[in-house]
Amino acid sequence: MIRTARVVTALITAALWATVHLDSAQARGFKVYGYNTSPQGEVEAAYWFTHVLQSGSTYPFFGQTVEKEGLSQHALEVEYGVTDRWMVSGYLDFEDHPDGKLQYAQFRAVMSRYRLFEQGERFMDTAIYFEYYIPQASYQRDEKLEARLIFEKDLLPFVVRLNPIFEKTLSGADVGEGTELEYAAGVYTPVGAVKVGLEAYGKLGEFGNWKPWDAQEHYVFPDVEFRLGRHVEMNLGVGVGLTKASDDLLVKTIIEYEF
Repeated sequence: MIRTARVVTALITAALWATVHLDSAQARGFKVYGYNTSPQGEVEAAYWFTHVLQSGSTYPFFGQTVEKEGLSQHALEVEYGVTDRWMVSGYLDFEDHPDGKLQYAQFRAVMSRYRLFEQGERFMDTAIYFEYYIPQASYQRDEKLEARLIFEKDLLPFVVRLNPIFEKTLSGADVGEGTELEYAAGVYTPVGAVKVGLEAYGKLGEFGNWKPWDAQEHYVFPDVEFRLGRHVEMNLGVGVGLTKASDDLLVKTIIEYEF
């Protein structure tokens, strides 16, 4: 427990330092969340990496507009099991680009990820997830809240996961905008010692005011997940954009370490 307390204290200290001293920009990872949560008292650390290999879009990168191709997004995460059904976590996001340098982006606080029922009690295993975005005023004044429903179903030999995502701006110039809908979904199956999957991600726009298809973002990600020893798990994926607003090709890596 002493070790756990030190890890949590270090995360909070780093987050407070970052929000005071560094500039901000948005960084996000591609992950379909599953139903299971860490056991009580368990700490898990993760490194997330996303790199845009091909894109025809531009991107606001710390005060300058750059080609999005070549952009890399990084995140450091620490996750803590408060109970066997409830966990909290925090992310420090970073970005770098060939036309710039590696810079801190933002802090994301996952205020709650909670399993609603015991596994198998309902048709689909269900959890809820709340994430709060803390921007700097020097970058933007928009604070955002993200709510995610997590549905999972075992259809042996497959596991199906669906994450409808609801995002609302709570302050700043865009506070009058409606709730936006996004999604993340995946189908997975074991193949020997690895787990292979096909994931899909998308951003549709505001409820009742969907963006035109070409202005929406949609991606498919073939990916593979495997373990390196007892404590390390790695996820690798290649994403292909399906619309004009999407990046054409990107890669992702998530490395998780269980203490």
